[in-house]
Amino acid sequence: MRQAARLARQALDLACRVVQPGMTTDEVDTVVHNAIVRAGAYPSPLNYSGFPKSLCSSVNEVVCHGIPDTRPLEMGDIVSFDVSCYLNGVHGDNCATVIVGDVPDGFDIATAVAVNDKAAHDDDGEVRDWRGVPYRTDLRPEEEEHFQMSRRLSRAAREALYAAVQVCRPGACLTEIGSAVHDVADRYGYASVEKYRGHGIAHEFHCAPFVKHFRNRDVLTLEPGMIFTIEPMLVAGQQDCMEWDDNWTVVTRDGSLAAQFEHTILITEDSPEILTLP
Repeated sequence: MRQAARLARQALDLACRVVQPGMTTDEVDTVVHNAIVRAGAYPSPLNYSGFPKSLCSSVNEVVCHGIPDTRPLEMGDIVSFDVSCYLNGVHGDNCATVIVGDVPDGFDIATAVAVNDKAAHDDDGEVRDWRGVPYRTDLRPEEEEHFQMSRRLSRAAREALYAAVQVCRPGACLTEIGSAVHDVADRYGYASVEKYRGHGIAHEFHCAPFVKHFRNRDVLTLEPGMIFTIEPMLVAGQQDCMEWDDNWTVVTRDGSLAAQFEHTILITEDSPEILTLP
């Protein structure tokens, strides 16, 4: 599991590193597909229940399960890449959100130092994203509001993920995860999508336990050895969403922006272990 999860994270980082204005999500999909196959693994989404691509790319109002396509991405698009792979009989699964083009001209993303152990971004949250990449500072006035809103939404989704991870300990109840996510969403004034959930993962891609990202009354005691994903989807408007006719792409009904972050975690004897770290 550690190997599969680590490879999934490496592929996710690759997707977030190569994306730029003018590139298509289909091109990102090809880059990630080739990297996973070269590593001796298989992209878990490909042909899963008929899904046609090797990753999910969810742009702007798309909440999850977006299918990579040929539309060139534009400066300021907010995109979540959900990357999973199957290696040595098990799956690794993770997701992150980036803002297309929100990088200073000439900055080498490969030199950035990711923030992997914090729920909050502390003071750097105002000037850098979760990868440690500085935000652009040369935005036009008409761009500034959109970028600030997208940065805040992305930061909230990541903070919700880490708040949820922190409550995962032996003896805790599964409901604490949903409460932790919901608390962060409330604090930021956002909504947490209720229809889609985290899930158990190992030999099967999706299995119990299923993890709600909102306050609920599910009763399940967390025990050492459990492995599951936490993957909050926060939206700037209402949490109601709908599925396109492709039977995959999920969008907000009100057209509001969405952001998502996800880790695969293992419950150990005393604390959660995040498996999807570099």
